[in-house]
Amino acid sequence: MVAAASLADPFVLISRTISLPLASFMIIVGMYVLNDLVDTDLDRANHKKRPIPTGQVTKGQVWAFVGLTNGAGILLAALTLNPVSVVIALSIAVIGIMYSAPKISLKDRFVIKTLAIALAMALCALLGATSTFGLELGSTNSLLPAYIALMLGTMIFITSPFNDMGDVAGDKAAGRRTIPIVIGKENTVKMAIVLAIGMATTSWLFYALGIAGFAASIGVSFVSSLAAVNIFKVLNRTDDTEYVRKKHKLSYPLHVMLQSAIVAGMLLI
Repeated sequence: MVAAASLADPFVLISRTISLPLASFMIIVGMYVLNDLVDTDLDRANHKKRPIPTGQVTKGQVWAFVGLTNGAGILLAALTLNPVSVVIALSIAVIGIMYSAPKISLKDRFVIKTLAIALAMALCALLGATSTFGLELGSTNSLLPAYIALMLGTMIFITSPFNDMGDVAGDKAAGRRTIPIVIGKENTVKMAIVLAIGMATTSWLFYALGIAGFAASIGVSFVSSLAAVNIFKVLNRTDDTEYVRKKHKLSYPLHVMLQSAIVAGMLLI
């Protein structure tokens, strides 16, 4: 795909390559900030020192920021003049709203919470893939975006419930049905480890099918191994909230590492 892209209109391709990742970034940031706003009281109960629950920013400022980021993200997608990009950007924004909206509140529903986050991240990958739509390219692998979306979505399923483990007390009080509450903390850790192993295995399956490259599969396997090791360390300390949160923070770079590994792997095909 990278090699084929070199045959396309350079200006259009570069403009889309810049605007679409920025669009997904803006919308996702808005999604997380909106969630923090709705969770203000819960974050106080969970003793989280974030800007909103601690009063460092006002609700008015937060609403303005959420509107600005989502609006800017959708506008950036619209500037590509690609209807598919706009539809995907709007879909990500809608998921973000439904995730936190009180009457819908996907985040309060068992499994649906994590599925919503994973789907949003997968759509971000597909949004990036639309940068080549309508352009004259050479041979491209049409299943490659699906592979990337699957890897990113799986990583969310590994790390998001990990985060919920540190919020069990507050989530229970709020009546939420997160994965750790429903299946237990230890089972959540075991599930994450199995998913990490499955992620690497799936990547090699895609390699065997000629969809993913060798370098990409090596990179994905390395990152998933780091995720599994980090989570395994929590297995015997699931009730130590501070330790769980500390280990979860170490999982943040894994998302960037995964994306970097996939991009590097694609370039090395």
